[in-house]
Amino acid sequence: MLCLLIISALPLPPEYVTVLDVTFDSIKLAWNSTSNTTMAHVTSYIIEYRRNGSTDEYVKKLVTEPEILVDGLSPDSSYEFHIHSVNDGGLSMSAATIIFTTRRPGQTSFSFIRQ
Repeated sequence: MLCLLIISALPLPPEYVTVLDVTFDSIKLAWNSTSNTTMAHVTSYIIEYRRNGSTDEYVKKLVTEPEILVDGLSPDSSYEFHIHSVNDGGLSMSAATIIFTTRRPGQTSFSFIRQ
């Protein structure tokens, strides 16, 4: 009897995470996939976020495209985001942590930190 064992490699973390926009209650992020081989083909991404410095559990979102708009955030509040690639082999390490503060109503600019 012939037994075939297929092992899927874990995907690499997303690269070049970019903050496209921040409003008083949302953030839009985009990143590059690292699907460089068929063994590590990325099928989706898990985004985890919470208020920066909080010990609360992360809110998790699953997306299939390399971008996300997260709304329902609180104005003038700091958040941390982690993005993971997913495939049949499992979950990648996190891409760089993104820390940002949502705008105050009327504020016209934003800044973020990539760690």
